[in-house]
Amino acid sequence: MNSTASFKGNPLNKIIGLSIVLSMGFLLVVLAGIYGNWFPIINGIIFAVAHVPVVISKAVSENGDYDFNFDPSVASSGNAIKEFGSFLSAFLVVTGFYLPVLLHHSRILTTTATILTIIGGMLIYGTVYAFSSYFVEEDSEEDDLTTI
Repeated sequence: MNSTASFKGNPLNKIIGLSIVLSMGFLLVVLAGIYGNWFPIINGIIFAVAHVPVVISKAVSENGDYDFNFDPSVASSGNAIKEFGSFLSAFLVVTGFYLPVLLHHSRILTTTATILTIIGGMLIYGTVYAFSSYFVEEDSEEDDLTTI
C-alpha cells in the first residue's frame, strides 16, 4: 500500500503522464491532418503556443524586491502586462477552438477531422498549462526567514 502512494506522488510519474497526454494530443492533430488536409497542424501549433503570452507577461512583470509602491490606490504597470498576456492567451485559445469549426463550415475540413483537431488541441493546451503550473515555484515567507 505504501508503494502505490509513492507511485502517485512521484513527480517523475506526473511528468511522464503529462508527456503521454501531450503526445496523444499531437497524434490526434496529425491524424486529423492526414484525414483531411494540413490545416489542423496550424491549429495544433496555435494551441501549443497559446499559454506562452501568460508565461512571458508574468516573467516581465515580476516586481521582485524593487517594487516599493505600498499605496494600494496606485496600480502598477505589471498588472496591465499580465492582463494583456491573459487576453492574448485567451484570444489564441478561442481562435484555436473555433478555427476548425470555421474550416468545417467552409467545407475545408471533414467532421471527423474537426472533432480530432478540437480534442487534440484541448489535450495540447491542457498539458502545456499543467506543465507550466507544475513548474511554478511558490515563494513563501517561511523559506525566506529560515535562510537568513
